[in-house]
Amino acid sequence: PAHSSQEVTMPATVYLITGGCRSGKSSYAQNLCEKLSPHPIYLATSSSSGEYVDADMVDRIQRHQADRNTRLAGWTTIEAPLHPSEHLEEMVERVVLVDCLTLWLTNYMLEYKVFSLTTDGEDDVTAKERITAAEAASDAMKQEITTMIAQWNTTFVFVTNEIGSGGHASDAVSRTFADHQGWLNQFVASKAREVVHMVAGCANVVKRVEDGGRGAKGSWMSQDDRDDAKLLDTFLSSRSLQMDSKGYFMVKLDENRIVASFYSCIVNDKGEICDLQGNKIKCCNGGSRREPMKVWKGRTAKELTTAIFEEWEDAAKLEFSIGHAAYIGREVQRAEHCLYSNIPYQQD
Repeated sequence: PAHSSQEVTMPATVYLITGGCRSGKSSYAQNLCEKLSPHPIYLATSSSSGEYVDADMVDRIQRHQADRNTRLAGWTTIEAPLHPSEHLEEMVERVVLVDCLTLWLTNYMLEYKVFSLTTDGEDDVTAKERITAAEAASDAMKQEITTMIAQWNTTFVFVTNEIGSGGHASDAVSRTFADHQGWLNQFVASKAREVVHMVAGCANVVKRVEDGGRGAKGSWMSQDDRDDAKLLDTFLSSRSLQMDSKGYFMVKLDENRIVASFYSCIVNDKGEICDLQGNKIKCCNGGSRREPMKVWKGRTAKELTTAIFEEWEDAAKLEFSIGHAAYIGREVQRAEHCLYSNIPYQQD
């Protein structure tokens, strides 16, 4: 789609989770990733070994690993202290938790020897060298981030620290680092769809970009146009549809989820309703209504249609017509609208 020259959009979906020490940043970010994907990637910006890794760092790394494995077995870990863009091929169509920007920036500051450019009696030359080196390190890291988020089919969840919200740093090197951390946070926030500030385990959304979907306000259509569209919809709902011979879908809302159930119409040699393998499908509680062959639950229409038409192995065998697939897409989209608008839904 075309955009105005003032509007800047980034291909990847980016979330930024920020806050102070022990504010709940990592837990919130992990939970977000697990909601989005059953197999997220944990991109560790600190290495589990090396010159700057002490016993405390090893302990923190092990605790984070144990927590991820307890919550979800599908995590994949990648260690990339400087150049995670080298792993972009592994991140295609994945959700990537980058934890954290602060350690990542520290690695770049070490790489550019920023922390060594100081003395007790610092002169102007040393100060300028440190500032120049810090700017080069920060610019290099921003370029790395820009390269990563240019990959449109990856979702990135960045975790960072609000180190500038604490006490004023007592030395010039620490102040330099705090400045560049703050500017880096602003840079990533400017690219993010959503920015969350964590305080005492509570999430405060400080930025959320609406995309014209759920919750978007306003409409370019006049009231007359909307009324005409509703009349047309009602008319189209009265037309006859040819059902697929192998089954049909029922859609409903239940417990804050969209539920889609597929009921088989396949008949085996004994005249029984069966699944694709010819096994008779049982009736619910001994009644006349048979059990569904497959049930899906989701929070959005996209989540459901992806699970049904892209991930369900039997979908190709059932050979759904284009019209049937389009109908299901419309219905679950309407169900999603009702779910998020708190209005009743009835399948068309």
